Amino acid sequence: MPAVTNANRSLVIGVALLLGLWLVRLPGLGAFPPFIDEGVHIWFGERSLQTSPLAYAAEGRLFTIWWLLLFQPHLAASVWVARAAVVLAVMPGAAAVLAIGRLGGSTWGMICAGLLYLLSAYHHFYDRLALADPLAAAGVLLAVYFAYRLSRRAAAADAALTGVSLFLAVGAKVSALPYLVVPVLAAFTLRPPHAAVRDRLRWLAVASGVAVGLTGAFALGLGLLGYNPFVLIGAHNPHAADGLLTRTLTNTVEITAVLAVYTGAAVFALLVLAVTGLLRRARTAFFGLCCALPALVLLVSERQSTRFYLTPMSLLLLCGALALAQLTSRRGLRGLALVLIGAWGVLQWLPFTRTADYTVLPARDYAEYVASDASGFGLNAARQALRDAGARRVIGLLANCQGLRYLALADFPVDCPRVNPNGEDIPYHRELLEQNRAAGTFAVLEAIPYVPDSAPGRQMAVISRPGGGPALTLYDLAP
Repeated sequence: MPAVTNANRSLVIGVALLLGLWLVRLPGLGAFPPFIDEGVHIWFGERSLQTSPLAYAAEGRLFTIWWLLLFQPHLAASVWVARAAVVLAVMPGAAAVLAIGRLGGSTWGMICAGLLYLLSAYHHFYDRLALADPLAAAGVLLAVYFAYRLSRRAAAADAALTGVSLFLAVGAKVSALPYLVVPVLAAFTLRPPHAAVRDRLRWLAVASGVAVGLTGAFALGLGLLGYNPFVLIGAHNPHAADGLLTRTLTNTVEITAVLAVYTGAAVFALLVLAVTGLLRRARTAFFGLCCALPALVLLVSERQSTRFYLTPMSLLLLCGALALAQLTSRRGLRGLALVLIGAWGVLQWLPFTRTADYTVLPARDYAEYVASDASGFGLNAARQALRDAGARRVIGLLANCQGLRYLALADFPVDCPRVNPNGEDIPYHRELLEQNRAAGTFAVLEAIPYVPDSAPGRQMAVISRPGGGPALTLYDLAP
């Protein structure tokens, strides 16, 4: 009876943590202006519906496009719907974090894992954007959970689920490819009771066979149809062999500095120490290796962005939770641990839930998500001004045109002609603006070098953006 009671208590606490995570992530979900990649993902889904489900297979995030397409965010409330769909997809990964915490540290380990994940400012920001990275991270976390069950039993079903989860992660974003090593790490570090070496090897064959087999078959099928889902890996790393060590060290220093802003420098250092501590123990080395080895592959890449590290950061927090649960296993220390976690949440997480200007973001992320031409800041102001002016049609010559288009779905149509960063489309833009001189037609031009610096007609308004980002200029194209 006590075992049943403990299991029930764990279930109730786990459900409460998941519900809390869901309720915490939803408020203000549409407050942050749409980032350029969010609009692009929604547009990929819209175009796939109009053309072919495989139209954007070469983008390397096909399952993410399909997932968003299920909710058809291009029809209404686009940004909120797409982000809510991502939060929904994140929940199985969060459940895996709780389950790992419970397997590795009983109910107390589950509580530590759940609270650290819930109060992570990094996850609060990135899990609430309509990007591929949260979906890929959820798939990897599920794979780590099913693989960790090898420490309890060598079941073929767990191995198959590990492989399927990894396949889904890679399908969500190809940058999850390094995590195909998870079954190998599990087979060589986890020791199921009463299982011979051949049982672990059989488990490894099933897990890796399913993961690599499904991924390979999927890639082969797309290749036969003329699509290469891995093409962007090479495109983003044209000089992969040049200065490999220097680039990796530079990326490590820069990314570490950014991630430490989200957690606090002292907490980040403690999380790294937790990984080191787990690596030193045979029973927990699996988690440290899952956190560190694939992250090293990501650090080699020439293209870097903070959001690329959602999976390593999730595993880093998980390692911290497991270490914390071990250090505070005595009941007398648990209250102190809860106070420290709560204080961390107040100092690090709470500002992210209350900020309006997002200056709490690290400088690198502020530059990318707030002050760059990829930002969605200023789009709502432009939409409001155009609506007040009675716009019946808008031509958007700005990098994040799809973001403006989806924000204005209920107000007026927005045409988004191609904007090539090399500037070759400028003559076409000038001709397009001249040919559409009509009452009720407006244009939005961004102060970037690859669109015209002015438009015919009357300049109506100039909208500045935070951080000195490129301004938006509104023109009335009426003759």
